[in-house]
Parts: sequence; C-alpha cells; structure tokens
Amino acid sequence: MWKCAFIVVTVTLTFARSEGNTVRDSRGVFTKNFFGGVWGNRPPLLEQNLPRATCTCKCGERNEASRIVGGDEAGAHEFPWMARLSYFNRFYCGGVVIADKYVLTAAHCVKGFMWFMIKVTFGEHNRCNATQRPETRFVIRVTANNFTLANFNHDIALLRLNDRIPMSDTIKPICLPTNSQNFYVGVKAVAAGWGTLTEEGKVSCTLQEVEVPVISNYDCRNTKYTATMITDNMMCAGYPKTGQKDSCQGDSGGPLIAERKQDKRYELIGVVSWGNGCARVGYPGVYTRVTNYLDWIRENTKDACYLGNNMFWLVMCFLCVTAGHVRQELTEEELAASGYPYSTKSSYGSYYTNKKLPPCQDCSCGERNEESRVVGGTDSDVNAFPWLARLVYNRSFGCGASVINDRYVLSAAHCVKGFLWFLFKVTFGEHNRCSQRQLPESRYVVKMYAHDFTLKELSNDISLLLLNTPLTYTHAIKPVCLPKYPENTYVGTTATVAGWGATSETGNWSCSVMEAELPVLSIDECRNTKYNSTKIKEVMLCAGFPSTAHKDACTGDSGGPLIAENKDHAYELIGIVSWGYGCARIGYPGVYTRVTKYLNWIRDNTEGACYCKY
Repeated sequence: MWKCAFIVVTVTLTFARSEGNTVRDSRGVFTKNFFGGVWGNRPPLLEQNLPRATCTCKCGERNEASRIVGGDEAGAHEFPWMARLSYFNRFYCGGVVIADKYVLTAAHCVKGFMWFMIKVTFGEHNRCNATQRPETRFVIRVTANNFTLANFNHDIALLRLNDRIPMSDTIKPICLPTNSQNFYVGVKAVAAGWGTLTEEGKVSCTLQEVEVPVISNYDCRNTKYTATMITDNMMCAGYPKTGQKDSCQGDSGGPLIAERKQDKRYELIGVVSWGNGCARVGYPGVYTRVTNYLDWIRENTKDACYLGNNMFWLVMCFLCVTAGHVRQELTEEELAASGYPYSTKSSYGSYYTNKKLPPCQDCSCGERNEESRVVGGTDSDVNAFPWLARLVYNRSFGCGASVINDRYVLSAAHCVKGFLWFLFKVTFGEHNRCSQRQLPESRYVVKMYAHDFTLKELSNDISLLLLNTPLTYTHAIKPVCLPKYPENTYVGTTATVAGWGATSETGNWSCSVMEAELPVLSIDECRNTKYNSTKIKEVMLCAGFPSTAHKDACTGDSGGPLIAENKDHAYELIGIVSWGYGCARIGYPGVYTRVTKYLNWIRDNTEGACYCKY
C-alpha cells in the first residue's frame, strides 16, 4: 500500500514540476523578463529542482551585493501575523494570519501543490531554532482566486486551517484594509519574510523586514517591465531607480503592510507576488493588491472569527455588564469611529479576555510588537518608594497605586472603572512581589471614586480607593506628597516612574519594582510627536524620550506614580501612569494624568483622612 502512495506522490510532484517547465519554455522572448521575475520570487523548494539555462544570462552584469534584500532583521515577534508555509517539511513561502482559522498567501504558493502536505507555523522569529517548537496547523482547504501562470493575475489564496489559531503576544492577525478605494501611492510600506538576502543567496533563518515606497501603477508600467504585465490587481513597491531594497525568493505569499493613520494599526495592503529578480534596477517588487479582493476574502471566510478594532473595548463592555451597569451596545461602526487606538497600561485586559472572551477575540488586529526597553529602567532599591502600592483583583495583579494618606490610595480610573470594588485588594511595603518569604501588608477596598473618565477621550484618568482600615506607617510604608503649587507644569523636570510592569512591550511583568527617570515634556512638545494632537488634553502630562524611546512605563504600570523632587527634597506625585501607544516606541512618549489639575477633587473626596503635615 505504501508503495502505491509513494508512486502517486512522485508522479504528482513530477507533473507539477514538468508543467512549470513546459509553461516557462513556451512563453518565448515576449515574457522572458516576466518569468525571470516570477521565478526570481519562486519558492526555494522548487528552485533546487529546476535546471539552470546558461543561455539566459547577460554579459557584463556586475554582481552587486544586494540584501528580503536591503532590509534588516525584524525584532523578535515584531510581526505577529507572520506565518511560514512548509511543503514536505521544507520552508518555501510566507503567509499572513487574517482570522482565527485562515491564512492569506499567494496563489502561486499553492497552485499545483497537494494541500494536505502544506504545514503552517506561527509565532516564529528564528525558524532555524530547534529548541523552540512553534505553533503549527495543517491545511484542510485551499481557495485560490482565478489565478493563471500566464500573467500572474489574481495571485492570492486562502488557506483554511485544521484548528483555530491561539492568539497571544506572538500570534495576532493583521487588519484588512478599511478603505477599498485607497491606492496607497507614496506610502512607506513594510514587507517581511524569511526569503533570501541576495538574489542567488540562501533563505534567512531570522525574519527580515524592509521598508519600500508604494509606486502608482502608471509609474510601474513605465519601468523596465512590459506595461501590459502590470494589471490593476497588482501593486508595485520599491526603488526602481536604485534597486536597493526588495522582497526576494522565499518571501512569496508574505505581507506588505502599512500603518493606518486613524488608529496606528497595521493593515495588509499587498501580498508578495513576483518581480524580475530581486532588487534589480528598473524592476520594483510586484504585489497582489489586497483592496481588490476584500469581498472575495469575506465571502470565502464566513466561518472565521474576525477581531474588533480594540480588545480593550470588548473587555470593558464585558466588565460593565458583569458589574451590573446598564450600557448601550456599540456597533462595529461606532467602535471604528471612536478613534480609540491606544492601549491602557493595566494588565486586567489580558486576565479577563483569557478567562471570559472567546479565544478568537483574545487579541487585537494589526498591533505590531516593536521591541522596547517600567522599560529601559533599572531595579530600584528595596522599598525605595514606600508609597508604592499594588492593586490585586480577584488574585490577579493588574495596576499600581500611590499612598497619599492613611486611608486612601490614588490610581488610574481605567484600573477600577467597571470592576467590582469588593474584589480589590491593595498590598503595601513590597519590593519583590513574587517572593513568598514575606507577606506584604494588605487592605481591602470599601469605596471607589472614579473621576468623569471616558475611554473615548481618556481624560480624567484618576481614581481614589478607600481602604477598610487605616495604614500604619513604617519604613516600608509612607505616603507621597501632593503638589504644593497647582500652577507648576514641571516642564523640563526629571521625574521618576516606578512599578512592577512589563520590562518590554511583549514581555512579562517584573517581580521586583523597576524605576526609570524621564524628562517632563510640555503640552506643545507632546502634541508635536506622532500622537494625534487632539488626544493630548490639558489634564494630561507627557514624559519620556520621543526621539530615542529608550525608557517608558509599560503594561502593568498603570495607576502607578510619576514623582518629582521638590525644593524641600521631598517627592511629590505629579502624574499617574495612564496610557500610551505601545511601550517605549519612537515618537510616542508616555502619557500621565496631571495631578495638579485634581488637587481640589482629591481633597473633597478624602475628608476624614489623615494627611501628613510636612
């Protein structure tokens, strides 16, 4: 029986290869450049089995070093939607996660192949690393568009997987375009893949990325390509005059992505298709134009679970319902129109989505995991910040807080709004939260005051938590000072942020308290960063290094203190960790609640508490 199966496999593979040779040999001079490009981007598996024809070479061609060609190694899991296709356990093409059950790739990566021999892996960076086993799925159905080898039109295909993909920090879907009329001309797009670093080189072990500008089809038809080869279903990107950067062999089927202006997420605008060689002068890369296939994609993925624009909306909607609040349901259009692209820096989101939401909704589309380095901070001395408290909700660490008197801690509103107050516990006097040797001082919450906070604006992100019994001050537990001068803007002041948050954007939360020093920016400086200027309100304070982004607060630091030393050499609370786009991303400093704007509100809602006199 196994001999019969072996014969069938051999015959099928032989037919697929011989068919490719027949097609190529029958095209003649007219399509010589075309297929030079197509098979320059062909899967490495097939390349090894094709004879080299010496008669197609050109005299006087200098072998310029070209490196994806001209790109850089991507950060680990920077593109969590990347998928890798293997055929008979050999890598040959890329793919893109678009939903919980589907991967998008190029049609020429699957046409003529036995679908049941295609394996798809996810969450990889170094595909040669044998110590880590990636998430793997097999293909149970291939849906290829009306693709032909004659002109490589409609080079797009959908792979239906045998099981849902588990969404995580390293595996997330890409967003599909929201505007089918967008041609993206002039947009700086990013291609990624494990393809060869030179035209005749070996495929890369680590994921590579390259930034290339999108060219209009008119300009692309005026390059060295024959104009009729560039159809309206294609998109060109690259540097035709210099040929310095391009996708290459093995990158086929991978993504060409662009950042959306409205919410700073990434959407899939192209699929790596073909090109004449790699990074050749006059021959930009050619990609399948995804906007032309949105209806086709939706029609053929009806059983898939597509993700909303922001996981945090889903979490908060769920929490409002569980907390007994009555609210109006938001439609997809309302969510998209809300313009809420940002992630708060608490960790409750991941806790509740892991526990309550369907697996396919446990993430957000188009969130690029850029490497970042409280991020870039250092271990603080034990109990260096005796006012630092930790909020625990139903035994799960979620946010930081600050002791301001014997009965109250101050935190962020988004850390408590919609949550059940009686499930909160606050711990004090901790340094290493993972240590079992010392039990921290703890209190329960009996009342919460959240300011007029909205997720749409992210303004007034401040809350007060009343403790069940007063605190006893010790060496490890002391309050922070409130600002003395409400008019102080602290611009140029070197402030310090502290917390147990993640030490990188996709990393784990820290066991010990971390601290980082950050300069306070003016409102105008902050509005001139990559943020939408209207998002930065007067009640907010920005701090960080927008040009270098080497330090920042991160996930889990929300609600924690941003402090500054005053003239009396005491530390006062000037900000509360609120929100930011990612963690330590260039152009996006951390955004904090400006405490000076809420001094009267704090005093009015903490009557009966004992404040320090000095």
